[in-house]
Amino acid sequence: MLRTLKLCLLALLFSMPLLAAREKAADILILSTHTESSEWEQTMLRPIWSLAKERPELDIDIFRFQLLSHPSVAALEHARDSVLEMHSLPPRLVILLGGSCFNFAQDVQKRWNGVPMLLVGEQDYYCDIEYTLMGPGDPLARRHSITRLKNHGANISLISAPAMVRRTVEMICQVQPELNKILFIAGENYMCKERQWRLEKYLQERHPEIAYRVISSSNTTMDQLLSILQKESGPNTAVFYGSWLVRDGYLETVSTRHNTVSLIESIAPLYTMFSTNTEKHPNVVGFYSYSQTEYQRTLQQRITDVLDHDIQPADMPFVYLEAGVPTLNYHAMEHFGMDTRLIPSDAVVIGAPKTLWQTHRRQIMLTTFIVLVLLTLFIIVIMSRSMISLRKARNLAENANNMKTAFIQNMSHEVRTPLNSIIGFSQLLCLPEGTVTEEEKEEYLSFIMNNSQLLTVMVNDMLDISDMENGHYAIHKTPTNLNEIARQAIKAVEYRIPPGVQIVRVPGLDEDARYITDGMRVEQILINFLTNACKYTTSGEIVFGSSLVENPGYITFYVADTGPGVPAEKAESIFDRFVKLDSNIQGAGLGLSICRMVAKNLDGKVWLDTEYTQGARFILTIPKVEA
Repeated sequence: MLRTLKLCLLALLFSMPLLAAREKAADILILSTHTESSEWEQTMLRPIWSLAKERPELDIDIFRFQLLSHPSVAALEHARDSVLEMHSLPPRLVILLGGSCFNFAQDVQKRWNGVPMLLVGEQDYYCDIEYTLMGPGDPLARRHSITRLKNHGANISLISAPAMVRRTVEMICQVQPELNKILFIAGENYMCKERQWRLEKYLQERHPEIAYRVISSSNTTMDQLLSILQKESGPNTAVFYGSWLVRDGYLETVSTRHNTVSLIESIAPLYTMFSTNTEKHPNVVGFYSYSQTEYQRTLQQRITDVLDHDIQPADMPFVYLEAGVPTLNYHAMEHFGMDTRLIPSDAVVIGAPKTLWQTHRRQIMLTTFIVLVLLTLFIIVIMSRSMISLRKARNLAENANNMKTAFIQNMSHEVRTPLNSIIGFSQLLCLPEGTVTEEEKEEYLSFIMNNSQLLTVMVNDMLDISDMENGHYAIHKTPTNLNEIARQAIKAVEYRIPPGVQIVRVPGLDEDARYITDGMRVEQILINFLTNACKYTTSGEIVFGSSLVENPGYITFYVADTGPGVPAEKAESIFDRFVKLDSNIQGAGLGLSICRMVAKNLDGKVWLDTEYTQGARFILTIPKVEA
């Protein structure tokens, strides 16, 4: 009597929010027989809450009847009627969530004839409310088709999200080929009774060799359950979790559901009927479930069809989410000593170790590329040494021509600047006698000599770029007047300065100061900076400066332009080989890459100043070592 009184008071407490009548019709009324903490309900409601977040104007009411908390059919019917009476106006859509409340459809239809209803649950049938609420599972219980309700005028449609009992059993048999016993963990709730009945029926029809035992929460304590599992667990046994809910202490069993699963999974291979969070339950072996994405898409589409397009559920076909994939927990299989080689090829595997390809993909690709390059070079060498006919000679010539073309394309950006300087100053020397003074001739010859040497250095750099990366790179450091180097760099690119653009030099070094470094390498970098600035600057100015204080302990050169600049996210990638931000600009995209390697060999650095926003500002630093 005390227990009954407690349940009556609990039912009254749940009904308290229903006493106040609504003055406005709800957009969506959700009737659920689960609790708010139910993992199944949270999953099924996720697409509705997602839709509500997108459309905050939607008015959604949800009432949870918490089925086993009602002491009698009359108490459940009273709670149901209270919910319906609270709504003086019919909602735009009623969603019956869970097969336990499908028989409410008749009462909703009686109160609001023709109201749109969506039924979301496992099966396309429902049972009498007495069987739903009370008593053990009964194979002979009356099961009424949802189609019958639709044929009698109910404006309903169904989204069947079933527990895939048959497919789960077949998955278990595949990963446990020696299976001869299944233990079904059963609660007193309605859907668990139906799953128990379906599992037993399927095993009798298709796997009579597998022993089947039901461990019910109605007559088994948790200690007894754990004792049974410890005695019967092994490679020949699988545990199928249905539920562990009981009418006595219903709320307590709901709140400890996770603890129940955690205790079971630590003892025996455990399988569930719906998707399980393996982070919370790391030893659950697996499950077979329909696509959650497909379910969410379908439910959201049905809701918007009713609310926005006035499509009636009666005109919608029933949806059966029967497509799914097996999901297995690699860690759990190893934990129970199961053979992971038996995992089905179409299964989703959680926690599987990465393959050699996944772990070392970049290294494998790089190694393969190097091997292919070496193999190609080897073939070319063999072909070049084994030519015995005109055909082979012609093929070799064509290959050489292709290689020459590629080489010229890659080299054009780097060699054009010194080559044009040599040509330009040579033309000046060819002017009629008296046009150019002897002093100018000496200066021009000096420029030609410097650029010739620079061109030679650049060609050698391109051919020996691998040596630069490995540190096998010749640097000749001597006392150098860096101001003179700066002037020569400007002189070398004067012909490239666009009309309307001027180069402004900001010297920051003592005029006669000499520093220990490789002046030719420094000039190579500075010419590259200035050449790029001339390419990308169409108006304004190019500032070329030096400093001893910007980076203490280092000599700093910088070139700042007023061009389009470089996005901050590209500040590093532009120093990679063959990277060009503008494909319309001439060049092979090698200049900045070589500058960085040269600077490194000078014990310096090259980078893009990302704080400069008026264009692009490139910086070179080399150690300050006075002669």
